Amino acid sequence: MAERILVALSGGVDSAVTAFLLKQAGWEPVGIHLRLFDAAPGLDGVCCGDAAAADARAVAAQLGIPFYVRDLRPEFERHVVEPTVEHYARAETPNPCILCNHRVRIPALLELADALGIRYVATGHYVRKVWTPTGWRIAEARDLQRDQSYVLYRLTPEQVERLVFLLGEYDKPRVRAIARDAGLFVAQKPSSVGLCFAKTYGGIGQLVAQRRPETARPGPLVDELGHVVGSHPGIAFVTIGQRRGLHWTHPTPERRYIASIEPEGAIARVAPRERILTRAVQLVDPIWHEPVTTGEARLRYQGQRIPARVEGDWVIFDEPAPPLAPGQSVVLYVEDRVVGGGIAGQIERVSAGEPMLAVSAAD
Repeated sequence: MAERILVALSGGVDSAVTAFLLKQAGWEPVGIHLRLFDAAPGLDGVCCGDAAAADARAVAAQLGIPFYVRDLRPEFERHVVEPTVEHYARAETPNPCILCNHRVRIPALLELADALGIRYVATGHYVRKVWTPTGWRIAEARDLQRDQSYVLYRLTPEQVERLVFLLGEYDKPRVRAIARDAGLFVAQKPSSVGLCFAKTYGGIGQLVAQRRPETARPGPLVDELGHVVGSHPGIAFVTIGQRRGLHWTHPTPERRYIASIEPEGAIARVAPRERILTRAVQLVDPIWHEPVTTGEARLRYQGQRIPARVEGDWVIFDEPAPPLAPGQSVVLYVEDRVVGGGIAGQIERVSAGEPMLAVSAAD
């Protein structure tokens, strides 16, 4: 008798192919669609809403597998949307995809599997899992352009042991080819994008401004000498290292980028890029899957990995790293596997030995 496996069906091609491959391999897939938010009609690149749910149901029907929908909109609002808005209001830059996977999607899938008496859960993430002497680890996908290991760095070995990631061995063209050959109607459906829920509001800045109107108040750009050299549209729309979308009233000899943000006065301080590169960062709420003293750090989703060493909860970079914003996740790798990470707290810039910014512990 085939073993049942719970498959997260978003309504997109990746999860559809995952379910198809599992069925072909002799599993008995059970489809589940997680309703996380209400997407505006007609939007491409979103994984929730009526259209996505309808597509997920149609995929399940096409494959001839059971299908369920779980409404997690209250949980998504509480654990993802509200914290994201509050972080941006404090001039921090979180990654909502990490919050979603860590606090909502993966725990809910595993709980649902338990309720149905199912051991394993499959998702359409582009990531692999590898066995080590101390347990299961998340590892990079073969297709680094699709790799999603960064957003799953907080998963525990116990969670990873129950998860199945078939697409970690494939690239996107191959996945679409499988879908076409199988006759799946979602074969050419556009992929979902990061911050997909914010597209309903016109972007993350518009969402934050709507929830916290004070964050849409324009403010000054102040250089290292204290001179006002321009303005920004509001702290909801700016982050560390940004240059675009700013209004410059006084030309400067060098390009200036946002170096720090003061929410109380809506002041954004600017400096040349080389002065805001990152020397080291203290992690808030770190999680370590194995002891690590040296490795490579990734500062953003699919960003370049940077050699670094770990001293306690500090990550010290071997070479100047890109400008880092409070609230960003820093993920550590050894070879291709994720060994830990945390939230950027105190940040030491290349320009000074004093930490420029600090944030409160991660929510």
